[in-house]
Amino acid sequence: MMLRFGIIGCGAIAHAHAAAIAALPDATLAACCDCDVVKGRAFAKAAGAVAFYSDYHELLASNLDVVTIATPHFLHATMSIAALQAGKAVLCEKPLAMTPAEGRAVLAVAAKFPGKYAVIFQNRFAPSLVAAKRLLASGRLGKVTGIKATLTWHRDAAYYQAAAWKGQWATEGGGVLINQAIHTLDALCFLGGHPRRVRGQVMTALLAGAVEVEDAAMATAVLPGGVPAVIFATNDYARDDPATLTFACSGGELTVTNAGLWLDGVVQEARTIAVAKDQKAAWGDGHQRLFAAFVHRLTGEADPLVGYLAGADALVPLTLLNGIYQSSRSGAWVTLTE
Repeated sequence: MMLRFGIIGCGAIAHAHAAAIAALPDATLAACCDCDVVKGRAFAKAAGAVAFYSDYHELLASNLDVVTIATPHFLHATMSIAALQAGKAVLCEKPLAMTPAEGRAVLAVAAKFPGKYAVIFQNRFAPSLVAAKRLLASGRLGKVTGIKATLTWHRDAAYYQAAAWKGQWATEGGGVLINQAIHTLDALCFLGGHPRRVRGQVMTALLAGAVEVEDAAMATAVLPGGVPAVIFATNDYARDDPATLTFACSGGELTVTNAGLWLDGVVQEARTIAVAKDQKAAWGDGHQRLFAAFVHRLTGEADPLVGYLAGADALVPLTLLNGIYQSSRSGAWVTLTE
């Protein structure tokens, strides 16, 4: 069975989608869409002269099986719902929506189409995170007593000026937390459990005057069993260092990045990230494995990583970061509900 894919949004991340689709033997990229006709036609030509649409409703009316959504954040919810209701399977870039309320609306529609919707958290498919999840679940490390999540990246004013929707609350929904650190927050929740409450603070430091949103954030969340998780994220560093999760356990300390897994400083899993053309190393290279898992779920082919696809649980990191924003405004702890 050959699945026909369409991509909505022809920006930077769409190239990662196209490369992942091209690598699958049972999928083909058949169409793309962008409101910027020049950019969209150039993408369509580079992708192999696929069909181009400037209106996503027209793309949804075509004979596609799967749609990937690679548009600005404020369009994710509306487009996901429209695509599902048009009978398409949907892979949506993170976040699933800009707010938990929007996210719940998407998931309510997705629930009517079991197995047809997933959110792109490609880092879940990194061998290091797969190994970490299995190791933590095995009980070999004993009890988790604390977790540390850090992301220190660099985004300057030029980065935001290149895309008018970024850096604005109304269109991006936030800053470093919802755009860059959301992958780390998802990994924290996926590996460590769903936070019950959070207290945090956000600020705009070096990017003040260039953006409305935060470029730095710190928080403490409390996970099941009272386990504390400390979080630090910033776009003010000199470079993009690997986002890192550290698990303090009664049986040792586990450190996880996209590229490696260490137990008490000893390598357990390591690899070299293969960065395709037009991709950033910070994205990781899990897109192809994620796309393969989604296709296997649609076709019914056995795949041990199908359970790593984010669906309803994509709401968890969105709820966590939203709780940090709420706490920063109120100065109080925020109880989290999924």
